[in-house]
Amino acid sequence: MRSCSTDLMLARCTNWNLNRPSSQGRRTKYRELISTFTAGSILAMVAMLSVSSLLHAQSVRSPDTEKAHASARPPDLSGLWTPKFGGDVGLESWDPSDSQGKKPDQLPMTPWGAAKLKGARPPFGANETFENTTDPVEKFCNTPGITRLYLNPWQFTILQTSKVVYILFEYTRIWRSIAMDRDHPKDLDTTWLGDSIGKYEGDTLVIDTVGLNDKTWLDRVGHPHSDALHFIERFRRVDHDTLELDVTFDDPKAYTRTWSSEKSFHLSSSPMAEMLCSTSEMEAFRHKVIEPTTIQPLGK
Repeated sequence: MRSCSTDLMLARCTNWNLNRPSSQGRRTKYRELISTFTAGSILAMVAMLSVSSLLHAQSVRSPDTEKAHASARPPDLSGLWTPKFGGDVGLESWDPSDSQGKKPDQLPMTPWGAAKLKGARPPFGANETFENTTDPVEKFCNTPGITRLYLNPWQFTILQTSKVVYILFEYTRIWRSIAMDRDHPKDLDTTWLGDSIGKYEGDTLVIDTVGLNDKTWLDRVGHPHSDALHFIERFRRVDHDTLELDVTFDDPKAYTRTWSSEKSFHLSSSPMAEMLCSTSEMEAFRHKVIEPTTIQPLGK
């Protein structure tokens, strides 16, 4: 080891020793460094744990958050739906107390509405007849109209998208669209199916329809409506196999007050078939089935 033997070297060595940190100083510097590193590490770990906790909280939602998220999703109304009927439950009328149409004149009708009903010659209900029928479906194969379509013993299905909900009917292969992102246009031309807009209220699809012509019947016993008809449908899936439809009718020209009725549908496993209205087939059915089995009233 080199020693400081000369004055010059002694001075240099002395100067080096004077400027060199003592062992006590080195220990102090080391402790400061360790303290600084430890504090920084703790802060970094706290930050990492905070981020991890936040991510965990986001990935594991609370029950209330799950409920809110579920409520934002539209209800699932998919499936093939067939009307429930049989026994005391009929498909002839929308009258809430007379689904079989045994008393078609008991709805709260205006004189105009009562006169229309009296002039009807329907193939169903208390006044059923196949002679000189005025039923627009039987006579002309016209579109049955929205509310009457639900009373046919055939299926329909609901297709839901974010902007439009479609309802496809097995009978006559009719489909209607319900806009989910707009209001009714201010100036509407009357049409067979009118203009329908919709929204979700919890687990219910609410459809508002206006702008219909007066060429259809509400049901199969001849209850009329005017071009002022405004009706609201409320679809709710009660359970996996049951769909409920509540309809509120408002037609001041045909009825003296607003009234409501309800129908139920069950989930079907059968595929849709071809059910078209053909005038030629209707005429063939009339000649082969209706006319040979129709009993003429006495005196005619």
